[in-house]
Amino acid sequence: MPFNLDKFVASPSVEELDSLKKSEIVKVAKHYGIEFQPLMRKDEIKRYVLEYLVDEGVLPSTVLETAITVPTDNTFELKRLEIEMNKEIRLKEMEREREREERERKKEKEEREMQMQMQKEKEEREMQKEREEREERERREAREHELRLKQLELGVIKGSDPKIGLDTRGFDVSKHVKFVPKFRRIMWRNSSTISKSWVSN
Repeated sequence: MPFNLDKFVASPSVEELDSLKKSEIVKVAKHYGIEFQPLMRKDEIKRYVLEYLVDEGVLPSTVLETAITVPTDNTFELKRLEIEMNKEIRLKEMEREREREERERKKEKEEREMQMQMQKEKEEREMQKEREEREERERREAREHELRLKQLELGVIKGSDPKIGLDTRGFDVSKHVKFVPKFRRIMWRNSSTISKSWVSN
């Protein structure tokens, strides 16, 4: 049958207390307000409950004589439990530290891979840009070469010297005026009119 705390409090007995599990004895001790350490063994807590019930006059003092004798010096047992708890705490801390270091290594690896990927993409973009500029330059040079060939062909067809280009940029007329012959105006008379004309010297 499941443990009934109210039933035990109404009629406590040593026999029923002996049949309880540690968790159930803990409930009884808490109900009576008995102070105890959670790390204590079941028999230790049970003796505290019996002593309380005897002090309150609920149970006769003879029950303590037949109860399990609990060593008064439990320092060694408490120390052992403390060591085990500290060991477990250290193991958990070590596990958390290991997980933290693993997360940091993973994060650093991802950052390095991302930087490498970004650098690779940057280099690919630069190479693509250089390739496009080179192709554009080659196309422009090809068009200019084709245009020069057409200019030379047109010069040959018109009977001009193919060595002379069609580009007249930079030609200064004022520098060549002195090579033009001088003209003077003369007058002559014919039968009906007087004409004026320009002739060279």
